[in-house]
Amino acid sequence: MIIKTFRAETSAAALKRVREEMGGDAVVLKTTQISGTGSRPIFEVTACLENPTVSQSNMIFPDTDPFVETVQTENIIPDQESTTDDIIETVKEQDNKDNIWKERFQQLDNRLNQILKIVPTEETSRYAPFEDIFEQLTKHDFDPGFIQEFINELKESFDDSGDVISFAEQKLVEKISSFMVPQFSIKPGDHLAVVGPAGSGKSSIIGKLATNLIIKEKQKVTLLTLDDVKMGACDETAAYAEILGAKYADTRTAIDEINNSDNTITLIDTVAMPAVIENLKPICDKLDAVGTTYRLAVFSAITRSHDIAAMAEHINALEATHLVITMTDMTDCLGSIITAAHISGLKIVYTTNSQGGVGNLNTPDPAQLVRELLKTKAAVSE
Repeated sequence: MIIKTFRAETSAAALKRVREEMGGDAVVLKTTQISGTGSRPIFEVTACLENPTVSQSNMIFPDTDPFVETVQTENIIPDQESTTDDIIETVKEQDNKDNIWKERFQQLDNRLNQILKIVPTEETSRYAPFEDIFEQLTKHDFDPGFIQEFINELKESFDDSGDVISFAEQKLVEKISSFMVPQFSIKPGDHLAVVGPAGSGKSSIIGKLATNLIIKEKQKVTLLTLDDVKMGACDETAAYAEILGAKYADTRTAIDEINNSDNTITLIDTVAMPAVIENLKPICDKLDAVGTTYRLAVFSAITRSHDIAAMAEHINALEATHLVITMTDMTDCLGSIITAAHISGLKIVYTTNSQGGVGNLNTPDPAQLVRELLKTKAAVSE
């Protein structure tokens, strides 16, 4: 059997080449249109010849073909001095050459049959033996770049001696741990600002941070809002301050409060991050004016990875230092948590649920997150 592909500017021209080289017994296996030079397409025809003759083989595989050893057929014409033994020897030699051809084509035929029987899917070749892990991470909306990077790391380090799922779980815990800060310390004199898109939970984070610092850690706190756009933003921050017994300041008194806050932790709320990156300058100018020790970028867990990737440049322009992920109780699709850290290059200091300005700020737990992602019953090694 011989299989060969022919290319031409038209399908008719490609088929003509098939007939010229392989004859009328050739069977067309596939016709495909591929991109050519410029805007002109190229037609590709793959044909098969089941039982080629030697002459057909010579035409299909010319002398320059590196895969075929050309054997020239000789005319056996005995001269007057040739003996019977000479003629018999010449015939044997010709038979040997014919056998060489038959063996070579049999080898090619066997090899082609082996190739045709192996039809691996793209996913199997790329992700085996971690197809289940790939599917689970994709389902949870992980960034495709993270998935490919992680699967490659698994394949490079897996030695086929252990359980695939357990191995992947352990490696995922290790990788996710590198994106998280288990202990984040805020001390008197620090100025901590929260930045992020509208609806991400910035004001709620201010309230929860203030509650922890005042009630649990007995720290002095000043609440400052730089949001002079959202209706009720000042009132919301002032209400938190009144309930918790904290100082309150807004844009008008911000500088004075900051200058007198050596023994106080200042929490700074900001206007929603605009969609156009050029409009970030007023926010950056205000934060530079008041001075900040940390700038926490806030994302909700219900924000999709694609949108987080689109906002990464904005977060970098705001010079964010860490991440906070909110609304973790609003979705079972938690891949965006890791996407935010992977794409921005920032580490996560807190995760929290959707209960407004009350409730706990949780320190990240990589093992628990992996259990939720992969739906495992037992804890992976911690």
